[in-house]
Amino acid sequence: MKRILKKISACAIMAGCISMLSMGVNADSLIKPGSRGSEVYTIQTKLKNWGYTGAAPDGVYGSNTKSAVMYFQSKNGLVADGITGYWTLLKLGMAEINSTLKIGSRGASVANLQASLNNKGFSAGSADGIFGYKTQNAVIGFQKANGLTPDGIAGPITQTKLSYSNGNATAAATPSRGTSNTQEMSTDLYWLSRIINAEAGAESYKGKVAVGNVIMNRVNSNEFPDTVKGVIFEYYQGIPQFSPVAEGTIYNTPDADSIAAAKEALSGSKPVGNCTYFFNPAKSAGNWIVKNKIYVTRIGNHVFYK
Repeated sequence: MKRILKKISACAIMAGCISMLSMGVNADSLIKPGSRGSEVYTIQTKLKNWGYTGAAPDGVYGSNTKSAVMYFQSKNGLVADGITGYWTLLKLGMAEINSTLKIGSRGASVANLQASLNNKGFSAGSADGIFGYKTQNAVIGFQKANGLTPDGIAGPITQTKLSYSNGNATAAATPSRGTSNTQEMSTDLYWLSRIINAEAGAESYKGKVAVGNVIMNRVNSNEFPDTVKGVIFEYYQGIPQFSPVAEGTIYNTPDADSIAAAKEALSGSKPVGNCTYFFNPAKSAGNWIVKNKIYVTRIGNHVFYK
């Protein structure tokens, strides 16, 4: 009898473990060697900024990234396995406790998720804070479009892809043309001022206008999307073309100079002519740009190519 009870107990424990694992590990919650995309880029950026690696972010989870993750884990009381799971994401500031949202979830976090989905063009309906089937379908649509397992559960990685972090969406739905948070900015100005602020917040006014110039050149080129927002949020092989999209700083409120620079760029100002590329050599080698494009000029910390 005791032997039978032990077997039943062991089975129950195993079943409990399986149940806990199935509840605690979501399809989008592990990032490991071989992973690619904006979430990898974000992890690499954080590890580099915090001194855990000297390698430039490239969105590819290779051996260097694994070593940096292991170093980070060892310094933060985590199992140093080189796999970026939920607790590592939490320590990196890319997730928070109970941040997984799914059917039945309610509250401000759901409302913020819905606003972010709507902002990206995946209709979640009214941002009412109730995770229903419309929100689930929007999450699935977003996951399919971004190479994630389409399970309709917004775990840390789905939320990171949405540039939604720490439980707070940093932007509401995209304002319609002619309106914004200040009721003054058009949609183009709304996004252009934010990318200028994120990319060139510490640059001179001319440097800010130059970044806006590059964005507008891309809008007007057949090689890139034909809207300001489309250019800013363009991905290539799963990697965002502009690092502020991966880092979430694209949603920071722009300062007055960035707004003024955006207006000037929208009006046709061209301090860097027909350039469609720029980068900061102190932060990135820009190998592909250097090899394939023509150097034009340098303004502040940025070099510009066409």
